[in-house]
Amino acid sequence: MLNPGELYGPGYTTFDLKLGKNLRFARKRLNVGVDIYNLFNKEQVLTYQDNFDTVDNPATPVVEQWGQATSLLSPRFVRLSIQFDF
Repeated sequence: MLNPGELYGPGYTTFDLKLGKNLRFARKRLNVGVDIYNLFNKEQVLTYQDNFDTVDNPATPVVEQWGQATSLLSPRFVRLSIQFDF
C-alpha cells in the first residue's frame, strides 16, 4: 500500500518568456511588454487521483479512478501590458 504523497509522476520543465521595452519621451515613460507562459505548450499532468475507493453495493459497478489525471499544466497563453508614467 502507498501512503498519500508517495506516488509521483514524471518531472517537467516549462519555459516562460517576457519581452519588454521602455520608451522615454518628454520626461514621461511608456513601458510596453508581453509575457508568454508555457512557451512550448507542453501537455503535462500535474496531479493524479491517489485514492482507491471500492463500492460495496453489487448493483453499482466499481469505477476505478486511481491513477487518473486530476489537474493539467495550463496551456500556452499571452499577457500584454502597457504602463504609462507621467
